Amino acid sequence: MDIDLDKKLYNDYLNGKVEGFETLYFKYKDKIRYFVFNIVKDYEKAEDITQEVFVDVLKNKFREDGSFKYYIYLAAKSKALNYLGTEKRRKDISEKYLENAESDNEKDALEIIVKHEEKKELLEAITLLDEKYKNAIYLVNIEGLSYEETANILEETLPNIKNLVHRGKGQLRKIMIKNNFKEMNKYTKILIIILCTSVLLSGVVYAGTKIYEMIKGVTEMTPTFTSKISTIDSNKVWVGTFNLVWNDFMDDIIGGTVEFENYYSELVNELNKQTFKSNQLNEDSYYKIHGMADYEMKNTIQNSIMEKFNENSTLLDNIEWGNPKSYILYAMLKKEFNYIEKFSTLESDSFGDSEEKVKYFGIDATTGTNASENIIILFYNSNDDFAVKLKTKEGEEIILYKTTGENKSFEENYKDILWKESNYNGSKNWLNADSIKIPFIKVNEVINYDELCGKKIKGCNFFIRQAIQNVEFELNNCGGSVKSEAIIDVLKGIAAERGREFIYDNDFIVYLKEADKEKPYFALKVDNTNVLKKEE
Repeated sequence: MDIDLDKKLYNDYLNGKVEGFETLYFKYKDKIRYFVFNIVKDYEKAEDITQEVFVDVLKNKFREDGSFKYYIYLAAKSKALNYLGTEKRRKDISEKYLENAESDNEKDALEIIVKHEEKKELLEAITLLDEKYKNAIYLVNIEGLSYEETANILEETLPNIKNLVHRGKGQLRKIMIKNNFKEMNKYTKILIIILCTSVLLSGVVYAGTKIYEMIKGVTEMTPTFTSKISTIDSNKVWVGTFNLVWNDFMDDIIGGTVEFENYYSELVNELNKQTFKSNQLNEDSYYKIHGMADYEMKNTIQNSIMEKFNENSTLLDNIEWGNPKSYILYAMLKKEFNYIEKFSTLESDSFGDSEEKVKYFGIDATTGTNASENIIILFYNSNDDFAVKLKTKEGEEIILYKTTGENKSFEENYKDILWKESNYNGSKNWLNADSIKIPFIKVNEVINYDELCGKKIKGCNFFIRQAIQNVEFELNNCGGSVKSEAIIDVLKGIAAERGREFIYDNDFIVYLKEADKEKPYFALKVDNTNVLKKEE
């Protein structure tokens, strides 16, 4: 019987066979939409409510004493009547609210949805939302999971999940306003469309698939100074170590630009520009070498970095030493720096939208230190647009730029700093009423650039087996340090006036460069608490 078949398909879905739910979806969706339309008298609303009904089926197991058909029509009727009641109570959103919505961070951004939007416009807005925000928002706001449960599923920290949900709402609000949407209604519509267009129509259930594919670690490592910072905020870090080994790979091994056979890589294109070279560093701060991957090479690297930096490598054990067809390019960068005067530790406070308190250092009315000797003011245009330079005994310059860095590369943001500094006419002297607050930072990341691996290089019989980089960075009230290694493992023969407040309590970028050099050798974008030292 048809009823028995429906129940079998639903049970198949419960047992992990997504095809069962897909069959039920396409069998009933048009019928449910027609049924709902007869109640709400609005085709678009009927379609949205229909999608909500199927999400409920995903969420809630129906009672065994009834048929699937009875259950789904009952759910459809309930949602349709609930919609009519909600619409009757809903107040119109005023033009004044719309004008002020973008600056009002307290509003629930998910309510900023067009009442009578065109589907095409809505879907275009959704595509601009980063996947990591969709995932967190879906689990919390659609599946109704707690922040703790969502953190466990996505393998993220609890504060980061809260950040993702909050920032996802804010990003969605900006997108909707930017696209000139006018009237708004309940947030579930857009979330249902996100779910159903991305998941249901493809026959895939979030609970066991791509929804959980999140970036590991707390920062994204970018291999070039010219790589764009995502328009959707996330901590990003760059250090020039990988550029050093890539430059040697181009100049000494390939003898020119690197190109893959039958594959274009934008990453390779950026690396080939050699925008960062070893002449931007003092020779005392880096070590690099390349040669056959024999055990003599491994010993040479280990002894050299121990002698020069008193450091051991954490990457060398990833290499298949002794392979006669393997060639290694290696580099290490190591810096330690101390402020001229130690900063005071300030009271712990929040960062960005996080509720979790983090540690800060700096200068305020209570500190009474000489730490202002560390500070050179580059410019101060507003509370959200300023930059300072911190001096160190070793000649390192730590540049802190208050900005989101949005949709620009580290290089472009650095050029913005230089331009704003040269055009700033305000006081560059530290004033008695000034204050500065900087969070403690700690980064420890490692990445293998998979895009570079396993592809035959044009004009030679090489392919890159591994392209690895790590970085350890710390910034505190005394100074800081940065250590980074990079390895390219190449295999041959196989194809394949009021006091200004310099408060770094939200999005900002850190640069490190040697005082007599033109360009930085390190950059870090900070936008959440994952790289900040927590209150003890």
